[in-house]
Amino acid sequence: MAAKHTIPNPFLLKGYETPEYFCNREKEVKILKENISQKRDITLFAIRRIGKTGLIKHLFHFLQKDFHCIYLDIYSTQNHEEFLNQLAAAIFNSLPKRKQATNNFVEYIKSFNPSISFDQLTGLPELSLQFNPNLSFEKSLTKLFSYLESQNKPVVIAIDEFQQVAEYPESNTEASLRTIIQRLKNTTFVFCGSNKHLIHEMFNSAKRPFFASTQSIYLDKIEHEDYKSFILKQFKKYKKKISEAAVDFILSWTKRHTFYTQAVCNRAFFLAKSTEMGVEEVQLICDGILKEQEGIFYQYRNLLTSSQWNLLIAIAKEDRVYQPTGIQFIGKYKLGNASSVRRSLNSLTEKEMVVEINTENEHYYSVYDCFLQRWMAKLNK
Repeated sequence: MAAKHTIPNPFLLKGYETPEYFCNREKEVKILKENISQKRDITLFAIRRIGKTGLIKHLFHFLQKDFHCIYLDIYSTQNHEEFLNQLAAAIFNSLPKRKQATNNFVEYIKSFNPSISFDQLTGLPELSLQFNPNLSFEKSLTKLFSYLESQNKPVVIAIDEFQQVAEYPESNTEASLRTIIQRLKNTTFVFCGSNKHLIHEMFNSAKRPFFASTQSIYLDKIEHEDYKSFILKQFKKYKKKISEAAVDFILSWTKRHTFYTQAVCNRAFFLAKSTEMGVEEVQLICDGILKEQEGIFYQYRNLLTSSQWNLLIAIAKEDRVYQPTGIQFIGKYKLGNASSVRRSLNSLTEKEMVVEINTENEHYYSVYDCFLQRWMAKLNK
């Protein structure tokens, strides 16, 4: 029997290991599976660092026996050619690690002049293409997708930061994608995004090509008790101790925002001894994290106007601001007039330093980066 896989620290900050190092999301996985089984395309929205990519990798863990699973992150792409390169590379990387499989794909796309190199750090093969400028985006896409349509298994493609296609300089990107995608019979898409305004506009505006074409799923934070149980279980499994009160503090201080919760737990786990770690020790860990990043945080002041900086501090001190242009909030922090605050707020939202949360029960603004918010809340303006 093979030895059970273990890792030095169960609180991952990047990548995906196995389900035992992944917290909950059972409801979301079930919904995603149901939609994919019925060949319904999906829009998955979540604010950054909430665990969207991890959820996709977790989903693929369960689908990979019956589906050909492909993941690509297009956040860094700037145009059609870069998108096509990312897509081709993602298909290539998803193929079985057999020479025949990769050779077949390379042969299939030989009109794109594919070249294979090897990553200097990982030693893994990388694919890059030289697209014929005379070949349209639609024809190039059709070529790549037709390869997937020919596969024996059904295909699931998750495209992360999909809202990026709306920023491409070329016209009709969304229309071209929609036209081709709706013809596919063997491929289901999960369109992931973190820019709420753009994603909502792309899939909910009757003027846009992807209007009403997907099932929408909003990825919220993990429930407190579920996350608490997961954290305590991981400490216990490695024979380390942490008090329930300390875990409650972590979840409150990080607001259950996955990346920040994992970051604090990662440190706490590393420092934990045979004696139980308490709240005071966790507080010191949190203070240490803020101290480490202080230099970076101060640099933000040089990137913002004084009005934006002062508004950011005010939002940080309030944690949640429900009426940012209200007289009470503006007066409390001496922010000037409502129109000036509105301009600063729009700018901070565009820079993704402030996030607008709009749920069924609440509508408020908060500082996007949890660590930055905790640091700014302590500042004397």
